Amino acid sequence: MAKGTDFEINTCNFLKALFEELGYPVIDARRQKSGTQNGFDILIKFFDEYDRERNFHFECKDYETPLNWKEILIKILELAATGYTVDGFFAVSPKVDISNIHHHLVNDLPGKVNFPIKHWTPETCIEEYFALAPDIYKEIYGKDAPAIDKGLTKRKLKAIIESVLNHKDTLSFTGTIEIKEAVAEPSEDAELKTTLDRKLNSVLSEDDPLRESYHQRRCNYKIYLEELQDVNNQLRSQIINWQENMRIKAERLTRKFQTDPNYTATKFFHDFFETAEKSLLTFMSDYQLRGDDQKLLNGVVFELAAECKLNWSATKMEA
Repeated sequence: MAKGTDFEINTCNFLKALFEELGYPVIDARRQKSGTQNGFDILIKFFDEYDRERNFHFECKDYETPLNWKEILIKILELAATGYTVDGFFAVSPKVDISNIHHHLVNDLPGKVNFPIKHWTPETCIEEYFALAPDIYKEIYGKDAPAIDKGLTKRKLKAIIESVLNHKDTLSFTGTIEIKEAVAEPSEDAELKTTLDRKLNSVLSEDDPLRESYHQRRCNYKIYLEELQDVNNQLRSQIINWQENMRIKAERLTRKFQTDPNYTATKFFHDFFETAEKSLLTFMSDYQLRGDDQKLLNGVVFELAAECKLNWSATKMEA
C-alpha cells in the first residue's frame, strides 16, 4: 500500500476515534476514492453539541520535503468549487510545515470560500495530537509517542473544533450586520468622547437625554468593529471604506458654513444624516448586506463627529 494511502487511513481512524472521544458523534468517516479531485482526502461528518450535522474536510500531506502553500491553496479552491457543505478545512502535514504562506490571503480567504481554514503541522502541535493514539503515532513517525498530558491535549482540540464551528457560523452570516448593546468601552483615546460632546453642544442642550444615547450608539458601533477583526475582515474593511467616503461627504457639506450665512449646526446635523442614509442604502445594496442599518448609520455619523476636526458651527471651523 502506498505511503500516502497508509497515512490517510491512519488519519481517518484517528479522527473518527478523536471526535467520538471529544463528544461529537460521528455519522460518517471516509476517505476519498483514489484519483478523485475534490480538494480533500478525508471527510468527518458529525453532530455538534446542538445536534446539528457538521462536515470537516481534511487534506493529508505526508511530505518530508518542503510543502508549498500553493499546493494547499489549490485544494481549498477545488473544495470551494464542489458544492460540498464545508464547516471547516484542515491541511494535515505531520512532518513539515507549510512554506511561503501568504498571510494576508490566508486571513481573507475564509470570507471568500465561506469556510474556516486550519493547518495542523509541526508548528501547530500536530505531533502532540497524534500522540493521543500511540500506535498511530508510531506508524506515522516511526518512533514511540512522547508522554503528554492527554486531558490537556483533548481540551485544546475541543477548543479548536468549537472555534472553527463558531467561525463557520459567523461566516454563514457574512452579509448580516448585527450591532449589539455594548457593555465594554472601545479601546481608544478618551479625547474622542470630549470631541463628540463639543459637536453635540451645537445641536443639543446639556441635559438632553439623547446625548447619552448618541454616545452609546457610537460605542456599540466601535465594539462591533473591534469584534469583526480576524472574524470577518472583509465586512470590516467594507464598513471602514464606507465610513471614509462619508468623511469626505461631511467635509464637503461643511463648506456651506462659508457660503451660506444662514446655514446652522442643526441644519448640518440633519443634512448629514440625510446624506449618510442615502449613501447607506447604496452601500447595503452594493454589498448585499442586511441587518442593523440604522445602528450602523448612527454609529458611523457619531464616530465621524468624534474623529473629525470640522466644527458644526456657522461661525468658524477648527484648525
